[in-house]
Amino acid sequence: MGHGSRALRQRLVSTYFDTPDRDLARRGSTLRVRRRGRAFVQTVKSAGSSADIGFARGEWEDPIAGETPDPSAAQSGPFLLPEIAGRLQPVFRTEVSRLTIPLSVEPQTQIEAAIDRGRIVDGDRSPPTPITEVELELKSGAATALYDVALKLLDIAPLRLETRSKAERGYRLAGSDVAAVGPAHAAPLDLAPDLSAETVLRRAGRSCLDHLLRNEEAACAGSPDAIHQMRVAVRRLRATLSTFAPLLPRDQRRWASEALRWLVGILGEARNLDVFIDGLLPPALAALPPASEFERLALAAARRRPATRSAVAAAIASPRYTQTLLALLRWFEGAEWSAGNAALQQPIGALAPDLLDRCRDNAERRAKHFESQSKKKRHRLRIALKKLRYAVELFGGLYPAEAARHFVNRLKRLQDELGEANDVHTARGIVDGLAPAGRRATGVAQAGRRVLAWHKKRLRKREAEVRHRVAGLIDTSPFWRSAGPAPRHAAPAEETTGAKMPEEHPAGLVR
Repeated sequence: MGHGSRALRQRLVSTYFDTPDRDLARRGSTLRVRRRGRAFVQTVKSAGSSADIGFARGEWEDPIAGETPDPSAAQSGPFLLPEIAGRLQPVFRTEVSRLTIPLSVEPQTQIEAAIDRGRIVDGDRSPPTPITEVELELKSGAATALYDVALKLLDIAPLRLETRSKAERGYRLAGSDVAAVGPAHAAPLDLAPDLSAETVLRRAGRSCLDHLLRNEEAACAGSPDAIHQMRVAVRRLRATLSTFAPLLPRDQRRWASEALRWLVGILGEARNLDVFIDGLLPPALAALPPASEFERLALAAARRRPATRSAVAAAIASPRYTQTLLALLRWFEGAEWSAGNAALQQPIGALAPDLLDRCRDNAERRAKHFESQSKKKRHRLRIALKKLRYAVELFGGLYPAEAARHFVNRLKRLQDELGEANDVHTARGIVDGLAPAGRRATGVAQAGRRVLAWHKKRLRKREAEVRHRVAGLIDTSPFWRSAGPAPRHAAPAEETTGAKMPEEHPAGLVR
């Protein structure tokens, strides 16, 4: 990896402006005025689409006369509507020393690496937030080169991906509600029937990784819902690959599907304990006669919780996690699995029914003889139903909304009922782990067994109802065969955000 001799060092001071009620931030835009020596540049940025994994943004900028925003600027000024321009005020400031290094990866590939060190300040209201990061920006060539460079940098230093812009971190420092930390749910994909299967797979895969990344911060802060959403993101990714399995090279699909399995185990341990504490204990303890053993059980579980959450945070901060994400992002970006694959070039509207049939057939096969199935087989059925649900949610926009929604709701209800049984089964290991070594027959272990016995009795009462739901779902005619395509207005072949996206493909890494 070579680089040119034109390394440039600059000191950049950028002031970000918004209205007192954060109108620009709520619209997904940022406004800054940057001072470079004696020159000033005004920039407006808009957030990219979910498929951009937070790395690409629309950008408009102009040189202006001074350090205050100029609504008359040719490119960025039109975004400063009259009702906004008159109420703008400084919100925070970034002070950065930037070393810019041009990289010549290949003859046709040019990347600019910007190494920033500095801080974000909001006057004297909060302690400054430090900035130590490397930003990679593609000037020419294939976008996969960005990930190749990032992976090489990861061999040198323990970097991690940063999807939050400096503006987002600045708003957080300034205490704006628009930047509150919390669990993030998956963003739906807007699909058109004429999109190629390759395009849909790439968008779906990047959407799953975006879902994962957007929950990192809240998960590291210990949010049970964010930890759950990270698990969902990985499951959606693996389910998507399973759905497209007939169209993908087997070895590559298996690698991509298994890449994050280690993370699922760590997230699962934390999530299973959360379910035990918040989902299984309260109703059982409310129904059973009070006993000191139950208090000891609850206390032992609560004491275990910080360790499982710390393990999640450590996994997210690890080089292995960053390396895996970069490798997956590169895999979807490069789409090398599509070379010479005619099936992936077919329109998704023609392929979706067969892909959905395959998922449904798998669930139907797993549902046979449900009444006599072991816990292990019912668990496999639950996984098959989950894959079917994710496939329906992925392709549902191609069909009438009501038909897809009705089918998904039935799947969710059955999933929840089978999931409760799996939660109780999983809790056996949790109870054994909470009991003091060598004393599992007393105290905490006894209390745990009573809690699980209460839940098993409750689930047995609902067994007939669950059987009925399994049979009813399998007997239901697939809506993707009986319903026509969803009515659509003229839709673009590629997702847009209402703004022209820059030709650069920047990616951020922060130490």
